[in-house]
Amino acid sequence: MTLLYRALLLFIMTIHNAQALEDGRWQLTISGHDKIEFGTEFLAGGLALKWETVLDFTVQQNAFFSGTGTARLLPDIQVFSRPPDMFKCKQVIGTFASRSGLSFSTPHLRYQAFPVSGKIENNTIQLNPYLEYPGNYYAILYECATHKELGSIWVERAPRVSRELSKRQDSTITVKDGSYRAQIKEVKNIDPGVEIKLPLIDGLKFELLQDYGLRSVEYRMEYLGNQKE
Repeated sequence: MTLLYRALLLFIMTIHNAQALEDGRWQLTISGHDKIEFGTEFLAGGLALKWETVLDFTVQQNAFFSGTGTARLLPDIQVFSRPPDMFKCKQVIGTFASRSGLSFSTPHLRYQAFPVSGKIENNTIQLNPYLEYPGNYYAILYECATHKELGSIWVERAPRVSRELSKRQDSTITVKDGSYRAQIKEVKNIDPGVEIKLPLIDGLKFELLQDYGLRSVEYRMEYLGNQKE
């Protein structure tokens, strides 16, 4: 957990008074917006996509009772170029091989549903999604191309293989007759991790920026009512 994240939670908890927990169904929605790109600071093309994870859980007598999780990639995937009109990018259909050796068509999301355990202490909910290492992730294949002269700098300076925390990127470069083309396979983890701890407050909402602004994540907690009503 980052220092910024800890400071944000401390701020949230100080501006809300303690309140009695409501028995019934609660829902934590985590909405993510990613820009995945191939290139450099000034020359890059890629995709802008959204994903969503929903953790449903039930509280009974001020204690965690049961929980489930679902995740999905949203269908509205956009393309972008930096600078504008430099690259023509598109999502393409490909294959992805998991660590277990199984192959899937892209885009691929590792877990669409999973169980969730948890506990409540001092009006704080700790949720533990059951997601085997390395957690939940998506794999997607995209292609960017240009005929402009700056394409030579683009393919020369862009990383062929990128390995970073929660991200893997592999690329295949083709240069022919003044055309510069890259096909990129991106694998990236999505929230939540092995544990998430938040104040259990109806209407709690905040946003975090990650990966130098390439990812934004919004958290939203809602009380959905008592099932006995």
